[in-house]
Amino acid sequence: MKRLIVLIVLLVIVNNIDAYAQELPVPESVGNQHPRIFGQDMSLDEVKKIVENEKWASQIIDKTKNRLAKYVDFYEKDPTWLVSRLQMYWKTKSTQVYINGGKYDHADGEAPVPTVKFIGGRGTPSDYKRPKLEDVKPFMDDPRGLYLQNKTTDAWEWAAISATSATTASINREILSIARDAAFLYWYQGDKKYADLAYHVLDTYLKGIYYLNEPIDLSHGHHQTLVSYTQFEVIQEHVLNEVTQCYDFLHNYINTSHPDNLKMYDATLQKWADLIIKNGVSFNNWNLLQAAHISNIALVLENNDQYENGMGGPYYLDLVMNQTSTRQWSMKKLMDYGYDYNTGLWNESPGYSMNVLNDFIHFAEFYDRNFNIDLIKELPVLRKAVIAAPEYLYPNKFQVAFGDGHYGHLRSEPIKYLIENAQKYNKPEDELYFTKMLKTIYDENEFNGEFVGRNISDLFIHNGFKVKAEIKSGKLSDFTSPLFYAPNTSWLVQRQGEDEKDALMISQIASFGNHMHSNGIAMELYGKGLPLAPEMGHGSNYFSIEYAEYYTQFPAHNTVIVNGKSKYPEMKSNHAFNVLGMYPKSQNKEGNLKGYTFSDVSFLEPETNSSQRRVMGIVKNDVGGFYIDVFRSKQKENKDVKHEYFFHNLGQQLNLTNNDNKPLILKSTSSLAFGDGDLMAYDYMWDKASVETSQDFKGQFSLKMEDRTVNMNLWFKGENNREIFSVMSPKSTAFRHGPLPEELNDNPIPTLIVKQNGEAWSRPFVAIYEPAENGDTAIETVDYFGTGENVGIRIVEKSGEENLVFSSTSDEDELSINDFSVRGTYGVITHKNNDFTLFLGKGKSIANATYTLEVKGTSASASLKNQNNQWRFFTATNTYLKIKVDHKIKKAVLIDASGKEYVGKYEGKSKTVIFDLPALSFQTIKIVLN
Repeated sequence: MKRLIVLIVLLVIVNNIDAYAQELPVPESVGNQHPRIFGQDMSLDEVKKIVENEKWASQIIDKTKNRLAKYVDFYEKDPTWLVSRLQMYWKTKSTQVYINGGKYDHADGEAPVPTVKFIGGRGTPSDYKRPKLEDVKPFMDDPRGLYLQNKTTDAWEWAAISATSATTASINREILSIARDAAFLYWYQGDKKYADLAYHVLDTYLKGIYYLNEPIDLSHGHHQTLVSYTQFEVIQEHVLNEVTQCYDFLHNYINTSHPDNLKMYDATLQKWADLIIKNGVSFNNWNLLQAAHISNIALVLENNDQYENGMGGPYYLDLVMNQTSTRQWSMKKLMDYGYDYNTGLWNESPGYSMNVLNDFIHFAEFYDRNFNIDLIKELPVLRKAVIAAPEYLYPNKFQVAFGDGHYGHLRSEPIKYLIENAQKYNKPEDELYFTKMLKTIYDENEFNGEFVGRNISDLFIHNGFKVKAEIKSGKLSDFTSPLFYAPNTSWLVQRQGEDEKDALMISQIASFGNHMHSNGIAMELYGKGLPLAPEMGHGSNYFSIEYAEYYTQFPAHNTVIVNGKSKYPEMKSNHAFNVLGMYPKSQNKEGNLKGYTFSDVSFLEPETNSSQRRVMGIVKNDVGGFYIDVFRSKQKENKDVKHEYFFHNLGQQLNLTNNDNKPLILKSTSSLAFGDGDLMAYDYMWDKASVETSQDFKGQFSLKMEDRTVNMNLWFKGENNREIFSVMSPKSTAFRHGPLPEELNDNPIPTLIVKQNGEAWSRPFVAIYEPAENGDTAIETVDYFGTGENVGIRIVEKSGEENLVFSSTSDEDELSINDFSVRGTYGVITHKNNDFTLFLGKGKSIANATYTLEVKGTSASASLKNQNNQWRFFTATNTYLKIKVDHKIKKAVLIDASGKEYVGKYEGKSKTVIFDLPALSFQTIKIVLN
């Protein structure tokens, strides 16, 4: 029996290993016919039929012919006209390019034919205009560089290659796109003049790549691991789109007229693919962009058995899908590294995450189109990632913008392909879900119209994208969660409300993953249709000074800075926060108390060795609601000089007053400066004014727009040794195409800074924020109670509803006011007349004069709500519900939503009924006391 058990266990282990190591399917053949790059069913007859029947298709043919007309005319007069504009080492025929970091240095060596010229700089701006082809000097290869027009003076002059950015590649790609169009028209109508034009360009270019060596970085730095034959980054070899398409459409012509060249062309493409595999970055979207270039090459190569080295199309597809090298990981390894299989989120900032998802889906669609292989089935995390994508959305359907992000719309391509995939592979539930998602997030006019193609590739899409009319849209909350936490990006979001204008949302971020910033525990706040407390984006570009000194640093974020020095590596960062408590559970969409969320996160600020802890919550009401923010910060070795709380908010102005509505008198100051030993980022702020005060204060940010003024009202608890600053900060570059009116995108950002001299742990930063419009507020008064690490906030609304917020650093500390108390790290008691809500975010107990919730064992969440004599209850673990009564109770019964009864016990000494209850999801209950 023991041997049998051991055998079974071994079989299970082996099966699990096999399942984990299972390779993704790779086609044995990429096909035997050309062209095939837009799918195996590239039928000339089918395309002609579409052109005959569809106006848009005939327009593509006409547009392509018109574009080529002048170049065909040039070619007939001078066959070298177009090819001579290629940026080549025409005279020197250099084989070895040298770079120095991100700049071109020089080239040497000599090939038997002209070789392709390298670009000037990596992402660097140029003072020169990119010329029209007619203005490019033919056969331009001069030691002075390129002959270009100066942007400032409009004068034509010789510019060093290193000063011309990507001009050479841009010119070459345009010429290759002309050749591609000509190759297509040759395939489409068989006119040899198009083939001759295309061949002359393609032959020159491919031979010019064949004789190039891998560039050498003279600085012996990171750039050596990124470089390709014509670009500083292998991912920028987008010209491969035009090269492979041109080669594919022209293949039969070459095979007939110039067959001896095929071997060299294929060898060129193989060495190009090999270099893209050798260099690059494996752990982010680079891997996918590289895979896309390699796959384009694979599609136009022949099958493995056609080459002595066996390196045909299937070979390269297998490298992409299943093999791992230092800088080109397999699809499975990349997904295992980047995706959280529980949340479906990729470990980069939102825009990059969505680009990666789009690239994965594009690759799945490419695989499906060419080989009828369903990668969504093979890689189920892709489906999970599309489901998770709406979690990035604010109620206005724009994405959050942490890290190197910007406020933009979710990309629709992944959702559309999941619908197409469901239609093709008979997945009716997926078709329903993703169609509903698409219609909820996007205007139906964007996808429900008749298919209209615009590019040559569209001619090979025989059926346009269609969705079922009978499937209706839903609510955004159908696809988002009240609380969503993604550990692999250290991002946590809280949401309450459905309406775009009145919904509330907090986005909190640390720095874990790629394209992240040095920002501690940062946050964005949403209100009245806008990300009112925004992220700042990445400045003008990643290589700019302001990116390094300001946009990626603490002062550009809504966070707390210690001693003016808080900082750690940005971009690829490994500084996450630790979640100490949250409500509701992440991704839990049903069975939650509405109107209340909270999070409690801690963070080690490494530069100053400081402990930070931020508690944030939403309290939502019928007309809007407000945010709670309690930020504690202290240096671990008691070397606290100062802690500064930064809050940026959209607007043209910030008005600050005391509790009596009298303006705070701020005076101009030169503080907050690099000259004081602070971060360089402090010098990017201007119009600095401050006042020293220990008083509580209020404020209002005002953003005046054409149709309304949007405000963020705030209340801030005072403390000793405080200085309040109002400053202006640089614009948020996260705004590009909405949601702000375009004329406001470049506005500077009013910023509140609260400086606490000494520690800010027993004197934490305590703020209440309320989005509003036109100077209005639903809050009547705000005052505070509690001492030290125990913070209490009393918020009275104009409706008469009172909200008591309790926050402590320990679950054991009890904080009370009048008949209300909480023992825990966060709780809210809301009451008006006989209606009340006891919400314990995390803790041991919460109570009003009559009702007490007492959690048994470990701290947990619990709530009791009475509204219009309808009772609702929730607890995450075993909990006592205690009810004080004024007379003896003979029978006490609590009935849950399923009808199950729980009998309470009456204690005469304390005149209390006690129910011992198990964990129950949020539900309606009945309480019977006789």
